[in-house]
Amino acid sequence: MNGSTRPERKSRFSRPTVWVGAILLAIMAVTASCLFLDPVVSKWLQNHPNTWHENAWVDGFRQLGRAGVPICLVAFWSCLTNKWRPAFVVALAMILVGVSVCPLKALTRRARPSQILAVVPGQSLPEVPWQKKASFPSGDAAVAFAGAAALSLSWGRPWTLALFAAAGVIGVLRVTAFAHYPSDVMAGAIIGILCGVLAAWWAARWRPAGQFRVERKWRLAAAVVLIFVLPLIGPYLGMRSSLQIFLRLYGVPLAAVTLAWLAVVRWRARRSELKRMET
Repeated sequence: MNGSTRPERKSRFSRPTVWVGAILLAIMAVTASCLFLDPVVSKWLQNHPNTWHENAWVDGFRQLGRAGVPICLVAFWSCLTNKWRPAFVVALAMILVGVSVCPLKALTRRARPSQILAVVPGQSLPEVPWQKKASFPSGDAAVAFAGAAALSLSWGRPWTLALFAAAGVIGVLRVTAFAHYPSDVMAGAIIGILCGVLAAWWAARWRPAGQFRVERKWRLAAAVVLIFVLPLIGPYLGMRSSLQIFLRLYGVPLAAVTLAWLAVVRWRARRSELKRMET
């Protein structure tokens, strides 16, 4: 009939059966990795030792797997652009990661590869405290992939490849440093992607996240606190120094990219203003 509106068809990706199937496939993939891939990779790494993780630049890059670093960096971007939805999405994704990863660590208490290698033959494994030492799942991989999924859905496709490539590198580094098994990283990546997608889905339906605005003076003050003040006073407040480690190595390139980006934005705004005046 003319003028009638057809009910919107649900996307097949929004059906519960698809999500249940995806979760079951993920569990099967992690289980297969644990049984077949973990021993092969561990043996190969023992026969081919490396020191990549000891490099300062690599260690600084790895800090992107700490939840506080991506949150602060995205919040800094939001301070410059006054677009706060990505910051809300990333913060929510990190909360979901913590809620998902910590119970699994407490439940499994899997020893890290480095802990197993340090055990003398005939000696039993020490008790694994889940808060810091449990291997399954990888918290760094979960954080990295959650940030990649959340930001790729918030910023668009041009960023997707770079974000997921960075997350993949962080996952590989955790394996080569004997901090996690491949199955730990795979599980962390799956959890992170699910948390990032869920956070982006929720934020897209929360209008205040896109309408939130802050005056320029307060945004600049917050940016200074995030990048300059917080890394300096964080260790004295008992906070982890992950942001300080990252900025010590990547702060100058980050500042250069930020200034170049601000210059381009200002130039485009000025050009648009001139065009309006000419017309």
